[in-house]
Amino acid sequence: MPQKQADKKPVGRIGNAVKKAASVLVPTLTCVAAALYIASVYIPDIAVQATVNGNIIGNIESNTTLMAAKADLESSVYTLTEGKYDTNYTIGYSFAAASSDDRLSSDDCSEILWSYISEDFTEAYMLYVDGHQAAANESEGALANLITNIEDQILSTAGDSFRDVRISNNVRIEKQLCLKSMLKSTEEINELLNPLSHHSEPAVITTRMSTLSAAAPTEADSTDTFDEDLVLDYNFLNNITVDEVIYYNTLYIDDETNFIGNEKIAQEGVNGARTVTYEIVYDADGNIISRNELSETVTTEAVDKIVMVGTAPIPDAVPTGSLIWPCESPRGVSSYYGWRDLYGKPDFHLGIDIPNDKGSSIWAADGGEVIFAGYTPSYGYSVRVQHSDTTVTLYAHLDKILVKVGDMVYQGQQIGTMGRTGVAYGVHLHFEVRINNTTTNPLKHLPKQ
Repeated sequence: MPQKQADKKPVGRIGNAVKKAASVLVPTLTCVAAALYIASVYIPDIAVQATVNGNIIGNIESNTTLMAAKADLESSVYTLTEGKYDTNYTIGYSFAAASSDDRLSSDDCSEILWSYISEDFTEAYMLYVDGHQAAANESEGALANLITNIEDQILSTAGDSFRDVRISNNVRIEKQLCLKSMLKSTEEINELLNPLSHHSEPAVITTRMSTLSAAAPTEADSTDTFDEDLVLDYNFLNNITVDEVIYYNTLYIDDETNFIGNEKIAQEGVNGARTVTYEIVYDADGNIISRNELSETVTTEAVDKIVMVGTAPIPDAVPTGSLIWPCESPRGVSSYYGWRDLYGKPDFHLGIDIPNDKGSSIWAADGGEVIFAGYTPSYGYSVRVQHSDTTVTLYAHLDKILVKVGDMVYQGQQIGTMGRTGVAYGVHLHFEVRINNTTTNPLKHLPKQ
């Protein structure tokens, strides 16, 4: 055989083999691709199938969906029942095929879980005592009347000693979902709360447990004993009306015309009066625990006392050479210097008399040294101030002396208060000016006013 023809035969056989293989593989691969596409479209997803107490409730995305719903519901039930109810669900999981539309949401799970325990609850009126659930009843009015009746019974035990009684606990009635086991008749609630009832044993409220528990409830689970004493506390009440003094206030006002340390009463204080009605609150033993003002009627207004307080800087305690009036003189001079008729007899008056209210301020007519501060039978309490080698002023019939011998006083400094000590007829200041030990008319040395 020629060499050229021998070479062509193997090549032909390979080509035929490839053609045959292709004729088989192409349809096969096409079928596989189609099958994979169909599987991706029609085979359902894998989901978690949940059970509660052995009952299939449906498919969920994951176990966290159901557990979150369970935790939320248990928290709500705990708050609603103050921890007196235990759901105690038995939850199981398995895998199942499900489409995305065939899965329960968290809200769906909550509704399903609630359906397992809803028969243990009913809408009623809960009676709270100091924030804690005491008992429930179908009638709000019945609970309100019960509290009123308890108050009436307590008040009747006091006779005529008190006008009213008040429950001192914080009592409220609220419409809500209640455990059916909390429903009590008014007679049962009265026995539980009324302080006039006598319990030989602590009050016990039996709480019906959910039938969902896989295990039998223990004795601790089946009952719940109140640790708090639910018996109501109370106070007796009385009203009294009394007359009272309204004490005046003292107002201090800065006075720039007077020196620091000097005070002057500008207005005397006057007490007022009022009639007040009080509510007196007693404990169960009749001891007063509080007094609350209910109303008042002011019969006389109080008048504030006004005191002018000197704020001017204190000057040096030296004579200025001129005199100022030693006190206020709202009533003028009542007796002048010189001869006068005193009770039918002639009398030489050595100074001038300036009347004012008892306790009003007396101040130094000029700066100088206190050379006398004491008591004499005629002048009573008096003060003498040496202003120079030749000039002395005298202040007599004082009620109080505020300086002592040796003190250096400045012009306008308060040295005493006005009175009527010694031989004095009425409250006034007897004021003298002595020059070279001889009295002179003070009005010649004082500024005109």
